[in-house]
Amino acid sequence: MSAPRGGGRGRGRGRGRGRGDYYAPSDQSQNQPQQQTQPDQSAETSSTIDLLKGFLTRRYDASTKLLNFSTIATDEEVAKSGMFRQESTQKKFFPALMVICDQMLETREAKEAAIESVTLCGNNITNLNVVFDLCKSLNHIKNLDLSGNAFHSINALKPWKGRFRKLEHLIVDPFDSIGWEEELTAWFPKLKILNGACVRADKPAAAMVTDAPMTTTPQPMAGTPPTIPTSTPTPAFDQQKEEMITYVQTATNLRRDYAIQCLEAGGWDLNRAGELFTQSQPNLPPDAYN
Repeated sequence: MSAPRGGGRGRGRGRGRGRGDYYAPSDQSQNQPQQQTQPDQSAETSSTIDLLKGFLTRRYDASTKLLNFSTIATDEEVAKSGMFRQESTQKKFFPALMVICDQMLETREAKEAAIESVTLCGNNITNLNVVFDLCKSLNHIKNLDLSGNAFHSINALKPWKGRFRKLEHLIVDPFDSIGWEEELTAWFPKLKILNGACVRADKPAAAMVTDAPMTTTPQPMAGTPPTIPTSTPTPAFDQQKEEMITYVQTATNLRRDYAIQCLEAGGWDLNRAGELFTQSQPNLPPDAYN
């Protein structure tokens, strides 16, 4: 007796599926492109991570606890990558940079111990979209330089309003609007120095920014470092100058008369006074300090 007509077809199909005869060719064709592209993607990701780590390493000054993000587009390695060439890629560059920073400094304590100052000067950015993530990863910083950018009004900085709760020293190109200094000061509850001027008459900051990138002029001044004179009278000054004197003494441990001479030599500009102190420090006698 012959087998039922449906039986042969059923067994044939069943055996085919069991062996994978129908699906093996299509699986191979689908997997083949993945096997080719995955190594390329992995290599590209690794290259980007290495680029960002290298950039952070080059731009970090441990002696001043400064992250120097000035003129990013001119960095040779970044320029080669094209990652900061236009706004669309800039918006990806900085968040990725902050991710790598978070990986290198995993805890808040580690970040606070390593980084106190950030300069973003000279990047010609028009808004904070490109660098907004700074306030997520490093919102503890005390000193911030935003000079040399293209912010058209104070509103361009509003996304960072209240974000840096410990910010004490801010540098930014002046705006045309009346009262912008008072408004900006109100955004940051601990801000004491704005563009070298004292804006709050409370306890002076514990740290003083003396590194050149944090000054209003990014390039260091040329010439021989001046030597601070050794002895002058120490007269009384108005309240603002007295606070600046205390600020310098706290930050440098200088005696009062030396702090006054440092400020006078810098035209009572804290940034310039900081530069002068840094330049003159090797020549100061031991009795210049408390």
